[in-house]
Amino acid sequence: MNGTTFVYIDYGPSPLIRRELRYSLATLLAEVPAARVVVYTDKPAEYETLPVAPQPIGDKLGAWTRDGLLHHRAKTCALKDALALIGGLCVLMDTDSYIAPGFAEALARGTATGPAMDHFEEFDPFPEAAGFATYLPRSGRYVYDAATAQMCNSGLVAAEAGRDGAAVEDALVLIDAFLDAGFRSFKIEQICFSETFRRLGLGIGEMRPAFQHYCRRSLKRYMHWRIGAWERRAAFEPTRPCIAHPRNAVRAFNWVNRIGRWY
Repeated sequence: MNGTTFVYIDYGPSPLIRRELRYSLATLLAEVPAARVVVYTDKPAEYETLPVAPQPIGDKLGAWTRDGLLHHRAKTCALKDALALIGGLCVLMDTDSYIAPGFAEALARGTATGPAMDHFEEFDPFPEAAGFATYLPRSGRYVYDAATAQMCNSGLVAAEAGRDGAAVEDALVLIDAFLDAGFRSFKIEQICFSETFRRLGLGIGEMRPAFQHYCRRSLKRYMHWRIGAWERRAAFEPTRPCIAHPRNAVRAFNWVNRIGRWY
């Protein structure tokens, strides 16, 4: 996968983000052994022993999150920065993820003619913004239209600099326009990626099930428990198979977790 850069973000005090990232990286390297990986982080020293290139962002976090107004805005900033600095295909991935067998082929298919994201979620994802309008510098006037608006999950966002970079730039402008208009939703960042990509007219490739994003809270608790055990077993190395999370096992764990036995 020459010319592809994988991008993660880790900032803030939680050690769980680094734990998630290490596991996601281990599964990525099992699928793409020579993967080029950049980690945007406020603690670069913690990544010096891993096969990644730490990219310090401590002094940028205030601007990237608009002083905490929308933390996920940092994802758009990181992808925009990677596309400008590195170029080629940049694949931004949330840390609460893992890479399943077949990912490399799925990524090649999903980005062959346009950008790719985790998976499609819904049409008209932000009905309270009906009629909202603004001007985007790279693609012109934008109006939120319930008949055409859509949202994909942004656990993965893959964009090629020359083809999709303008849409990423517009996504950042659209985020700020929503925020400046007083809209508040954790979904704004992924709506803006989806909408500016949609305007390219190229389609958005979906990466599920080759990319697995365990963002649901109950599943995250289960995965954190399993990843903790994985970390204690051996030194960091590419890993297969991926941690299984059958529904009944997750339900049982969360039931026991409520009385404080496991986690």
